[in-house]
Amino acid sequence: MFFDFKFWRYLTDQGTLVERLDNSTMRGFRLRVVGLFISALILYALMNMWGIGTRGLTPITANGDDETFALARMMSLAGSMLWAVVYTAFHLYGISFILHKLTGIHYRKLVVLQLFITGILLLEKLLVFIVFLVNGAAAPVSFLSFGPLAATFLTYPFLIYFLNQLSIGTAIVIAFQFRFIRYYLPEAKRSLLWLLIGLNVAMAVITSLIGLIPAERLFTELFGGGAAVE
Repeated sequence: MFFDFKFWRYLTDQGTLVERLDNSTMRGFRLRVVGLFISALILYALMNMWGIGTRGLTPITANGDDETFALARMMSLAGSMLWAVVYTAFHLYGISFILHKLTGIHYRKLVVLQLFITGILLLEKLLVFIVFLVNGAAAPVSFLSFGPLAATFLTYPFLIYFLNQLSIGTAIVIAFQFRFIRYYLPEAKRSLLWLLIGLNVAMAVITSLIGLIPAERLFTELFGGGAAVE
């Protein structure tokens, strides 16, 4: 027996999805995976072209070197799209593998779960981008997270980056993962919840540490010949 995978239908009907995954063969999933990667590429490309994450290129503009700036913008766009692929692949396949090892649930079923999770995370980024676009300005923190609050009284970049990762999207992700996995592990409610919270907090810590890498300064020095610091 076959059933067609539909993102929006099963987003709110996990019980039916789990039942059909156990008793039927799914069709149309690969197409949704391709669509997810394409959506991520388009979103990250649009954010980069609008200027999000390109603050480090400003000194190159001030130097008046148009060719260098054009090359830097192209490389920045390429890097942004590469990160979109890495980000999507990690959340789709990497987290699925980690959850498979931690829970023993079949890997392919967890990939289905993580397709929804990655879609939710991309939708959150899209919402933030739309608000930035409407207001004509961007911020290094998301208004859907604890980042803005942390930035008002904290001076440690790591803590601000870390709290910026704890957003409404994170809460939705944990709730969605908990509901889905609970169908397979009904007796492990409390331990499962703490497991998912710990996993998402660990991901926030790793992302925060990556955010401390001075990528913008290195990028500017590479294409600006060090002129920005002279």
